[in-house]
Amino acid sequence: MRTRLFFGIPAAIVLLGLVLWAPTWLIQLTVLIAAAFAYLEYDRLMFQNRSVFRWILMTSLVLAIIYQIGRSEQNAFHLITLSFVAICSSILFQYQTGDFIEAVRALSLQLLGLFYVCSLFGFLVPIAHWADTGRFYLLYLFLLVFLGDTTAYFAGMKWGQTKLAEKISPNKTVEGAVAAMLSSVVITWVWIAFIYPETVEKSVYRNLILFSPVLSLLAQGGDLFESVLKRSQSQKDSGVFLPGHGGILDRIDGLAFTGPAFYLFIYYFLGRY
Repeated sequence: MRTRLFFGIPAAIVLLGLVLWAPTWLIQLTVLIAAAFAYLEYDRLMFQNRSVFRWILMTSLVLAIIYQIGRSEQNAFHLITLSFVAICSSILFQYQTGDFIEAVRALSLQLLGLFYVCSLFGFLVPIAHWADTGRFYLLYLFLLVFLGDTTAYFAGMKWGQTKLAEKISPNKTVEGAVAAMLSSVVITWVWIAFIYPETVEKSVYRNLILFSPVLSLLAQGGDLFESVLKRSQSQKDSGVFLPGHGGILDRIDGLAFTGPAFYLFIYYFLGRY
């Protein structure tokens, strides 16, 4: 626990400063660098063989898509289509020995890695860029995901009795999940009361409060999904990026589902703000 706090608190302060005060180009650069390391971490976790060609190809595709999502959704869609073609073509060249099962497995894992890492990071910059309030939205997303995870952890330790998904993550409990959902409402209320601009209509506040438990559930789903990946490889952590917290994927897994969902929520329900 001391190690988690020793490294976690400074990391949280740096993240806060980055979201609120860093220039846009630095936010984008940080997202791209983190995404590159996250894919390499995923690759080391899911593949037994090391391939520099695969690292270069997949990291390049991931970064290109994430960069384009923040600039042009249409171009990003085109890149995703071209990425599918590029990955399939690389599989054809690499697996000509007749091991078709391994070829399909490699194709599946590479496509999963592409979409997984792009889902984790691809919508952070677009959220930050949203009108004049984007950085506040991004801060809200981080608060809800990371503080919700902390709440679930401590509530589960204190009151947890019913296992949530024992075979996937033995330490997670229903009580912790409920506590995280309740905390999402509190976090939203505090964020609205003390951080969010006062010029926004009250209907926006209502929509956010009603949607916050959904985001909490999605964050916990992202956490469980990453646990499935680790379980499939008999690994406890995805890496050792942050002592006491595991790898990059361990720390931000809650963003896999919440990032895209929150961006769509902003787009369709809060688009004017």
